[in-house]
Amino acid sequence: MITVVLLCLILSVGKVVSERLDTDSELQITLAELQETFNDQCTSVGLGPGATVDGSTITTHNNDCQECDIRISHVEAKDWPPGSKRPIFEERAAYPRYYELPADNVHGPDYLYGSADETIYKWPAMVPLMYIDQVEHTYAYTFGSYGIQNEKQLSMGESTCGARFVAIPTSEAHGKANFNLHNLNEIALERCETAVCAIKLMGELGTKYGFYGPGYENFAVGQGEAGEALIISDKTSTWMFHIAADDTGASCVWVAQRVPDDHIVAVANQFVIGEIDVSDPDNFLASDNVFEVAVRNNLWSPKSGIPFNFKRIYGLDDMDIGPLCTRRVWRVFTLAAPSLLPMFSPYTDTFGTFGFGPDGSQPYPFSVKPDRKQTIRDVMAMKRDFYEGTPFDQTTGPDAGPFGDPMRYMPTATWQDATNGVEWAKYSKGLGYPRVISLWRTAYSTVTQSRADLPDEVGAVTWLAQNTPHESVFVPVYANAPSAPSSLNCGTQYKLDHSSNYWAHSVVANYLARWFKFTIQDLRTQQSMWETKMSTEQPVVEAHAVELLSRDRGAALKFLDEYQEKIAVGVRDSWWEFFWAMAGKYRDMYKVTNIHVKDFPQAARYLTVPKWWLEMVGFWGPPGTATPGETGATVKPVNVRPQTSLEAYKQTQAAGAGQPYHLTHMAVLPPSSFPTAMPSDEKHKHDEKHEDHHHHPHLEGVDSSVSVSGSYSSPSDVSPQRSPQHTPQNEQQYVTAGSVRGARASEGSERVGADEMTQQGQGQVDGLVMLGTLLAGVLIGVMSTLMYTHTRSLSPISSRSVGVSYSSIN
Repeated sequence: MITVVLLCLILSVGKVVSERLDTDSELQITLAELQETFNDQCTSVGLGPGATVDGSTITTHNNDCQECDIRISHVEAKDWPPGSKRPIFEERAAYPRYYELPADNVHGPDYLYGSADETIYKWPAMVPLMYIDQVEHTYAYTFGSYGIQNEKQLSMGESTCGARFVAIPTSEAHGKANFNLHNLNEIALERCETAVCAIKLMGELGTKYGFYGPGYENFAVGQGEAGEALIISDKTSTWMFHIAADDTGASCVWVAQRVPDDHIVAVANQFVIGEIDVSDPDNFLASDNVFEVAVRNNLWSPKSGIPFNFKRIYGLDDMDIGPLCTRRVWRVFTLAAPSLLPMFSPYTDTFGTFGFGPDGSQPYPFSVKPDRKQTIRDVMAMKRDFYEGTPFDQTTGPDAGPFGDPMRYMPTATWQDATNGVEWAKYSKGLGYPRVISLWRTAYSTVTQSRADLPDEVGAVTWLAQNTPHESVFVPVYANAPSAPSSLNCGTQYKLDHSSNYWAHSVVANYLARWFKFTIQDLRTQQSMWETKMSTEQPVVEAHAVELLSRDRGAALKFLDEYQEKIAVGVRDSWWEFFWAMAGKYRDMYKVTNIHVKDFPQAARYLTVPKWWLEMVGFWGPPGTATPGETGATVKPVNVRPQTSLEAYKQTQAAGAGQPYHLTHMAVLPPSSFPTAMPSDEKHKHDEKHEDHHHHPHLEGVDSSVSVSGSYSSPSDVSPQRSPQHTPQNEQQYVTAGSVRGARASEGSERVGADEMTQQGQGQVDGLVMLGTLLAGVLIGVMSTLMYTHTRSLSPISSRSVGVSYSSIN
């Protein structure tokens, strides 16, 4: 039995190069390290111009980063002398995000050495990894943890993804990579006006100088963050971009897909681009080596007859991803297009291979057409979502407590709490909780607008909410304004700052969360008051700015600068006032409802505790004892273990939890309300005949011999994933990235996982779940080293693949 377990662990770890196995400590994954995997795991949404009410393109980003520098800055446009160099810094998320000497200062005075609050700590100046040639002129842009939007209306929203290969920066021994996504995204905003320019520039730099993701210090953690996704929009189009290290660790692979103009797309820490058609550059772009790297690592072969699928080849295959990541995509799509609910299940596998269509057998689509054109407020609501009104509603159930707090408490590591802490081997056995879009640890949330019908000075605006978006207010930040609002450009995670919007929102959110189901309406009323005011004022303010622009550009930009400052500071001040009002209204176990009464008991209402909670905690007897004279409340679990197929869900969830969503939770809409499926081979014939009528760019120029699964006869409604039929034969042909349990472990409100990794035909095996002792780590190290001598060598350390070649594809 021990031998079998160790063999599974070896296969899961894969080709870890021998230099990294000199010490067994590198295989010992601590809970703290694995929790850090999700310090920057974000949800992003994008919309084409035909999917929005005003014709704007939209990107979004919930920057779910517990440690991130919370400041929002304005990086000014600049002319550079001939021969100037652009420094490339190693990734850093925490405050101060950058700390640059004058000669290396490309991010402005906010990041100049000596500008940080050194009463906290005296940080050293950052030393660049390398330099590249600077261009003559760089554009201004709004800047947070990532570049957000530039003065030419180019906008981006990020989501970290798991990937097969892990590269190491050149600051580390044996490291070969120089660029992370922060560098790439910033340089693209500095130099590009269009999404295609940004994609090609980032791809070129990553390919030439090497790309690495965060978390590379520990392989299991690093693989969970080794890839990146960006939703990129300009004034007329929206694209999805993916990038990951290649097998050498000195380059990268990348791919991009255009979003149909009337569609919405989402990415939530898992690659979503499947099959690609590089002969159609209007809709697909990719690195020159994207096929070559797959072939030389026995991950795919053009001779196999299996279509190339980027996410399956280069993505991380971890069964945690179903409920953790793909479910957020399901949520965004069904919020925008609720008519799809009868044919769209939240239960799927790692890559969304099934769960869509009338019988649930089709793959998740790449994008969908909203039922109606979306407003900015609609998109803001998506960014605030915690599955309210679904079986995964985080305000319900015992884990939400008696008052429906959507924040979740997680086990901690033994080194932090020797009494209550747990080891990773125990932690990994938990089901955890559904991972929501709006998290307690969100540093900020953005919704960008790029508008072709307005001049760049006015059209480029980011709606930005610091702290948890469901408990904060979105305020406008214009990319061409000469500065960021002062109340967004201050504060740290270290200590409370009354001048900061982030801290005003944080204090209110933490106080009101105690009685969430009672207080959330007060908070939403306050949000709506401000956001209604801003949405009403926006056309008037911008019309005046356009008029000023025709006479005096400087005056127009000053006007926008003063307006955004007034709004941001106004929200901050009102939020502190709101806190004191709520402190008087909610306290202890009651709510003051009317202060104009003679006696206080008439002024307050007791905050009632639900019966089911009293029964659960044992108010009337042992835990679970029903209220006297009643049968007791039933709390239905919403977390089910992820499965590899629709059939597996049906077998393991006989009660219906794994069935298509509408069968147990939603009323079925009339058949005319959703598209009709057709066999995939007939679909291609239909598309080739009618593609001009449907204006579906993703199906133009497609080889009719390639099978498209999940395609629909109404392509304006659903943009299909170009995925192979999910069959055992195909499963054997794909060599997926072996699952390391830690790579998708979460902290906060996200830990959702399988009790054990489900063994799949392509070699995914039970691994690291049983890794709880030093002895196992030592044995794995020894046996993996022996195994390594029989496998094809990779470049030392620079790139490490968890996926070994279990079968040769010819």
